[in-house]
Amino acid sequence: MDGGSGAKPDPAALARVRADLAALGADADSAPEVPPAVTARVVAALRAEPAHSVPRPRLRRAQLAALLVGLVATLTAGVVGAVMLTREPAPLFATGPTAERITVDRAAGMPIPDAKILETLSQPPDFGLLADPAARASCLEGLGYPTTTPVLGARTVDQPDGPAVLLVLPDRRPDAVVAALVRPTCNAAHPALVARAVLDRP
Repeated sequence: MDGGSGAKPDPAALARVRADLAALGADADSAPEVPPAVTARVVAALRAEPAHSVPRPRLRRAQLAALLVGLVATLTAGVVGAVMLTREPAPLFATGPTAERITVDRAAGMPIPDAKILETLSQPPDFGLLADPAARASCLEGLGYPTTTPVLGARTVDQPDGPAVLLVLPDRRPDAVVAALVRPTCNAAHPALVARAVLDRP
């Protein structure tokens, strides 16, 4: 009768585990290649276990399975860490349109003098063809503003190539405003911006 304290590992189970690990390592789509540094650390940790003159007790099947699971978990953690380090960092700012990154439809300076723009702050707004609140909200979205942004002033402007609407909007600085000259077709998909200027409040 065998006087050992534990049962011998099942050779068939060990063979299946080795086969599964070998198949996982050969599958290029399952995970990136394990970095050499991770493999070296695992091997060094296994070799660093001190040896004793007393024969080691045989591992039970459950202990052997737990050891293999721990080894696989260590390798997986190393692979995941390596993948995260090689990924592109997430952008720090939103990729949507903002007031600072609006594309101007045509290169032109603001044709309205600053004094005329600032006058709109003390006059009733004249939205012209953007009088409809839904159309105006869509235009604000296209300009990179929340749809609930208050319009501080507005007036229609006759341009040589067609009518336009001047919208005076809040700037991120409390002592400044943004003047956006847009076509009446301004909407969320196409802001139709003619010119833009930032002015200090009087």
